[in-house]
Amino acid sequence: MEIAVVDGVRSLPAPGLKGECQACGRPAVAKCGEIVMWHWAHAGRRVCDPWWENEGPWHRSWKAAFPLETHEQVMFAPDGEKHIADLRLPDGLVIELQHSKMEIEEMRSREAFYQRMIWIVDASPFVSNIAIFDALPDPKLPFTADLIVWSPHPAWRTDWTRPRERMSYENLLVARRSQQTPGSTMLLLASHKDRIGESFDETYSGHHLVDWKRPRTVWLETTKPTYLDLGDGRVGRLMRWRPERDSPWCLKLFAKEKLLRHLLARIGNPSA
Repeated sequence: MEIAVVDGVRSLPAPGLKGECQACGRPAVAKCGEIVMWHWAHAGRRVCDPWWENEGPWHRSWKAAFPLETHEQVMFAPDGEKHIADLRLPDGLVIELQHSKMEIEEMRSREAFYQRMIWIVDASPFVSNIAIFDALPDPKLPFTADLIVWSPHPAWRTDWTRPRERMSYENLLVARRSQQTPGSTMLLLASHKDRIGESFDETYSGHHLVDWKRPRTVWLETTKPTYLDLGDGRVGRLMRWRPERDSPWCLKLFAKEKLLRHLLARIGNPSA
């Protein structure tokens, strides 16, 4: 834990301090060694929140961008169930930071408990399994409702003649729903000239096709906004490109700092 209660005040760990866990009220001891980052631990092996995971530098680096008063907020359900949210903004939005693997059942329980929340996921353990490919037009634009876009083929990963993260729509395999024969299982590819029909600069907003080898299925099942921290200064919102069931998976890419500015603006941070 990053925070415990000392003499009635939420406090960071410091050598020699003793306090109480803000969730369960049991004694907590400040652990301030030279190797493991400073933290609070229950006096004993007690774990009062089964959703809690041990924090590392990745968690702390994200938390450090937010005011201390938003860190580790205890939240209660009407039936008395309680959990510690990693970050909770003044407007009630919960930000859950997840590094380790998680079962789908726990993910669903957290989403049901917190309601208004987003996930930020450390992708470093599996980022080498993610291949980012061609750009996609902004799915909010009306003309995209007519498009059927093929998901990336696994062979594209080893096709070095095919650049990744291509900043154009030239290589997209696209069909138009309006040109298909009703009842047919055959898809008529759109001609190269007619594939998109809009200019790239006016329609691109960061979406890219993605192929995730051996995906962590839990992140494909979330119902709340889910952002993968790619570890290169960028985050990608994992999403279906469009709401149709045949729509491919994509990442909407943008700078990590942009996401932070957006979240900090919600709390009136003057530096946001």
